[in-house]
Amino acid sequence: MRVCYLIQTHRDADQIARLVRVLGAASPESLVVVAHDDTGCALSAGNLPCAAERHLLAVRGPLRRGYLSMLAPYLQAVAWLREQRLDYDWLVYLSGQDYPTLALARSEAALAATQFDGFLRFWPALGADGPWRRRRQARNRYFFQYYEATSWPAALLRLARAANGIQSLVHVHLVYGPRVGVRAWRTPFTPELACYIGWQWTTLRRHCAELVVDRVERDAQLVAYYERTICPDESLVQTILVNAGGLRLANDNLRYSDNLDSRDGRPRILGVADFARLTSGAFHFARKFDPASDARILDLLDAHLADTPGNLRSS
Repeated sequence: MRVCYLIQTHRDADQIARLVRVLGAASPESLVVVAHDDTGCALSAGNLPCAAERHLLAVRGPLRRGYLSMLAPYLQAVAWLREQRLDYDWLVYLSGQDYPTLALARSEAALAATQFDGFLRFWPALGADGPWRRRRQARNRYFFQYYEATSWPAALLRLARAANGIQSLVHVHLVYGPRVGVRAWRTPFTPELACYIGWQWTTLRRHCAELVVDRVERDAQLVAYYERTICPDESLVQTILVNAGGLRLANDNLRYSDNLDSRDGRPRILGVADFARLTSGAFHFARKFDPASDARILDLLDAHLADTPGNLRSS
């Protein structure tokens, strides 16, 4: 079995290099692909020492949070892997601010033994389940069609946003914007294609990842609709896979992040105080880490992984 670690990056070349080095050293038979947007920082193949096979894939930037461009590197990389005929069984989708919290020997052994086809978080957009505290959030994101409002005066945007709570035909969104949405009178969602949402970062068997790309390539109408939603990277993959039928999907993406008090979708930066939870064995990876805020946590994780029974580096 071979795992492909796909790392989507845009900043901090040193942190990217550290993650690539850790993955390659712990899993020398793996494939490491870095899909990099160089509008944030320059990156070259020489910056990425790795014991495993590794590739640097340039993606068109800038990537914009809340837009479909956030998922474009994933779709581009899966298509590129197929074009290059690079062999892999599982695709682990990471950000440049992820880090392993479980020895790769153990996480890869778990993937080799599982009956599941994919690990991802998902829940129905119109259901009561899910971690979002605001029930209207899913409706506002995926049942409106949004248009750029950068030319609107700030005072007018604030006034229009104040009307969000008293009517349901127009919605002003300022977190990833500014954008103004109009309630969609027709959506692509049907009983056969229910809208699902979840987290962007996934672990999928190769056929699941390619199924997503195939659907995107042949269903221009679905893609065009999602292009005018908020955070399509947190719905498009889930909607395609959960409705595909015949797939065994675990509702767990094997990651830890803390978004509890986030108001802009950014998870809390993790530090030494989180070490015990991160290394409990419940997660394969965690995010996000920032050495400028807490570099010691990464050193502690390195030591923990090196001393873990079953790790490739300690066997």
